[in-house]
Amino acid sequence: MIDNRNDPRDGILAAAKRCYLSAGISATGMKEVAREAGIARSTLYRYFPGRDDLLVATIKREMEALNQKIRSKMDSLHDPADLVVEGLIVAIKEVPRNPLLRAVFASEEDSRARRVIWSSDVIVDFGEELMEDVIRPAGEAGILQDAVRPEILVEWVYRLLLSFLTLPSNWIESDRELRATLHALLVPVLLN
Repeated sequence: MIDNRNDPRDGILAAAKRCYLSAGISATGMKEVAREAGIARSTLYRYFPGRDDLLVATIKREMEALNQKIRSKMDSLHDPADLVVEGLIVAIKEVPRNPLLRAVFASEEDSRARRVIWSSDVIVDFGEELMEDVIRPAGEAGILQDAVRPEILVEWVYRLLLSFLTLPSNWIESDRELRATLHALLVPVLLN
């Protein structure tokens, strides 16, 4: 049941997460989430107009928690190259540890969910927020790659992350090798 003293969205999102994890994202509809939350479907639709809106909101909450882990790692770094490399390494390691993020980003099971999240503002906002710590200082230092717009650089980093999550490397076997590879291949794309 939803606790009326708190924001009803919290209970709904918790119920949606439980449903996604127990039945799978594709098999979870509004009816299942309403039942799990102990509310009428009409109440659920009042807060989330559709299935995709509910999925995006649920994933956003998980991504915000991931964002905190990445930020805590990046807090001690100042070099833009190290910021982007270490942030990406944390994401590559942490996404598979989160069952719901793994289902969306690191599994071939639910490509529809990945497309919904990819096309939402949530993914763009999340990436831009994290990359701001790289883009702003690099721009101020005059070392930001100026051949493409910053939002394209953010998308490039996301695509690299998705490739590592869905199809791990056959050759990169350690964090040291991954770090060296990202410094050699990713940093020149982002920074002059």
